[in-house]
Amino acid sequence: MDTSTRSRLLFAVLATLSAGCATTSSTREARIPGERRDCRAAAAQVATGKAVAKTFTTLAWCDETGPDALASVWRGPLPGTSRLDKFLFASGNIRDARIFDAAFAAASNSARPSAERGAALLVLVAQLDSSSTVGLALTARNEPWRAGLARETHPMQLPGRKPLPADARARVTALARALRAGLPTGAVGLRDPLRLAVHATELALKRLPRMSAQSRSGRNAPHT
Repeated sequence: MDTSTRSRLLFAVLATLSAGCATTSSTREARIPGERRDCRAAAAQVATGKAVAKTFTTLAWCDETGPDALASVWRGPLPGTSRLDKFLFASGNIRDARIFDAAFAAASNSARPSAERGAALLVLVAQLDSSSTVGLALTARNEPWRAGLARETHPMQLPGRKPLPADARARVTALARALRAGLPTGAVGLRDPLRLAVHATELALKRLPRMSAQSRSGRNAPHT
């Protein structure tokens, strides 16, 4: 190989490595030593059915690895209550289309338990509003679990690598409206997790500035 050819090859390799660094250097996983290793280990626990509460605590801050892992959990029955609070928080803490789409499908699925659909709906709110977080709400002993919204004065939500759909807010608004039409009424409705989630969603959407979701989606550009 002559000198000219070696120089061109070296330049191509350096250019490829530089492009690879540019792809991930702005992510939290890339900036913090050891973070990507921990995130991948947590994702492996989810994939093998060995996730514990700490697994989701880790994934809540994994802006590269977290969205796919968290989205996969939404496609099946949700974790037990010992892990559920951390999972719900993680699902709202990374703003990413993969989590949004998985939670939207869960909230739309009439075959899923009311509590799971309500939790998914509130995660959609957190995806739109960085000041909203999702966790388990306090309930009476004889009541089933349900999710609740909280507001953060200093939001720390991470942008994922896939931006929300441009019509994300309109889709959540339409979904909440559709769900409201089929909710139980009377005494049963007062404690229905989905009914409470729909009410909380409608209030949150009214509070959310008209352009914030759309502009946030635009700012959440994928890292290239």
